[in-house]
Amino acid sequence: MPEPSIRFEEFELDIESCELRRSGRPVKLERIPMQLLILLLKSPGKLVRRETIEQHIWSGNGVLETEHSINTAINKLRVILRDDSRDPHFIRTVIGHGYRFIANVKHAEPIEESPAPSHSLPPSGVPATTANGIATVHEFRRQPAATPNGTEIKQAAILDSAAIPDQPPIKAPTLESTRPRGNRVAAGKWFIAGSMAAVAVIAIIAGLVHLLPTPKTSSPRSEAVPGFQSIAVLPFLNLAQNSTQDYLVDGMTDQLISDLAMSTPLRVTSRRSVMQYKDVQLPLQEIAKALNVDAIVEGSYLREGKEIRITAQLLDAHNDRHLWAQTYHESDKNSLAMQDQVTNDIAREVALAIGSSFTGSKPHSTNEQARNAYLRGRYFWNERTLSGLTKSIEYYTDAIRADRDYAEAYAALSESYVTLGSYGGTNPAIALSKAQSAAEHALALDSNLSAAHTALAGVKTDRDWDWKGAEEEYRRAIATNPSDSTAHHWYGLHLARMGKAQQGLAELERALSLDPLSLIIATDMAETYYLLRKPEEAMTQVNDVLALNPEFAQAHLVKGKILERLHQYHQAEEEFMASSQLFGGGSNLDAERAHALALAGEPRQALQIVQDLERASEQHYVSGVRLAQIYCALQQTNSAMTWLDRAYKRHDAGMNMLGVDPLFEGCRADAHFQKLLRLIKLAG
Repeated sequence: MPEPSIRFEEFELDIESCELRRSGRPVKLERIPMQLLILLLKSPGKLVRRETIEQHIWSGNGVLETEHSINTAINKLRVILRDDSRDPHFIRTVIGHGYRFIANVKHAEPIEESPAPSHSLPPSGVPATTANGIATVHEFRRQPAATPNGTEIKQAAILDSAAIPDQPPIKAPTLESTRPRGNRVAAGKWFIAGSMAAVAVIAIIAGLVHLLPTPKTSSPRSEAVPGFQSIAVLPFLNLAQNSTQDYLVDGMTDQLISDLAMSTPLRVTSRRSVMQYKDVQLPLQEIAKALNVDAIVEGSYLREGKEIRITAQLLDAHNDRHLWAQTYHESDKNSLAMQDQVTNDIAREVALAIGSSFTGSKPHSTNEQARNAYLRGRYFWNERTLSGLTKSIEYYTDAIRADRDYAEAYAALSESYVTLGSYGGTNPAIALSKAQSAAEHALALDSNLSAAHTALAGVKTDRDWDWKGAEEEYRRAIATNPSDSTAHHWYGLHLARMGKAQQGLAELERALSLDPLSLIIATDMAETYYLLRKPEEAMTQVNDVLALNPEFAQAHLVKGKILERLHQYHQAEEEFMASSQLFGGGSNLDAERAHALALAGEPRQALQIVQDLERASEQHYVSGVRLAQIYCALQQTNSAMTWLDRAYKRHDAGMNMLGVDPLFEGCRADAHFQKLLRLIKLAG
């Protein structure tokens, strides 16, 4: 007897066939989100803990980044169910614990169905299964896109991910609308999406080092369309049912973004925002509106035997009009070496199709071993976790060993080392020294690498306190690549911490226009309002971020600081505790909590925390700045200055915040504190 179906509101889930239907129409749902939905539905109204989810879906496999995979699956479910995390109707987050399915659930009687004829196809977009249970591919269309001669462009098939092995996690889609300068982060309206809309299938991959003329088939190019100022490259689809090739396909997306950013005057959306649409099906125009772009490039990669098929398509984002498409057929020999030429060719064709100038570039020629290691490093760098950063450093180092003149690998290595300290890595002084060495080596090989200039600016800020030199490096990075969202982001933070918060906000707005779905940029905008002593504006901003992702740890940390400014100290402590739980602990979070307790009139608890941190500092790195902020809140300025003097000698992390952060208000009138500010050129 088949297991009964489960109904909730307009949805029905047939557990036996793993088919979800909305109002009787099939809805495509990937394997992992499907398993998670079934798990939640079998315990309606009850808390399903993250540990239970991990054990049920991944069998407790500690190798996987299950923390991020769970978040990804939950967000994909919310997109399909049209659920809003701010006001959920289906899935409620219990922060730090798990999830609860809150909708009314009913069990329907199982319906015996006659087997369909063997030749029949499922509805458009719904994968069929063979006798052995493996999903087969059928054509999937978004809205038909017309070519210049009026014929429809057929979209390639989307594979049912139930037949695809689980993939390494990419940050979950937290859909945030783009805003003009000064507007607040949109409050989650992009979770409302057409679930049956398809993503057109296109392709991209690497091929031969010494290219024979590339076999191509292309549609006629439309006349160049004036007025196109911005473009996004959606994640290229890996149709090969082989997740081990994901780093290659993601690398192609990354390279095409870079080629368009470096070779055209277009505003190119950053990888971080577009990758949130990986394996997510939404109408093109909704994606374009969220990313605030005029045009979209889509791509996919399919390996069949020894042949690789690559197709690429350019669409007018405003009316879903087809502008250009091309297919490449290649041998699988030396596939990595072909990547640069294929992406450069696509970038040139895209520029011509929309009437943009194209300068082109000649990428560094490297061997396949080095290129392979570099692409794997980029893959793990984009996870933005401590383990991901550590793995990226290992792969970049392997790439450099294989090619000592690989400038891009040195630049990427410098970025990883600068970022490492933010994720609880090694002593920042050690990491920043390695970052400087890698960045300088990269710039010696190629002075036009934006990432290397940005990393070097980070070193000058965090270790050298060379504020002027840092600003010069940020400006060089932006001049080299105006579409580098990280350069605009870090430069905005630098300006704010130098007491130029209004200029910093403007720079952060530019960063957000390039990376419109970035929660960290939006959160840093909230913190900049906090530095401006505008807690109400800051609170509005950070609440919008948390509405999009209630488990974004940095937003909880910033909200705690804002609540302190509003004299809501116990609520601030709760936010710091939530952030610590989500981050997995950290001395900086303990220091924030102790600071709130001190202001709340609970000095004994605050002193206990600071004493614990002092003991911990004998065993591992703890910034003296963190200890000083607690003593400032306790009005113990002598103890605070003892730790700040030590931080000055060691060049501890956080010294660049002394001039503007309200955390140090309790020490700001002290003559010793003012002398220190003058010493590091943060006063006056």
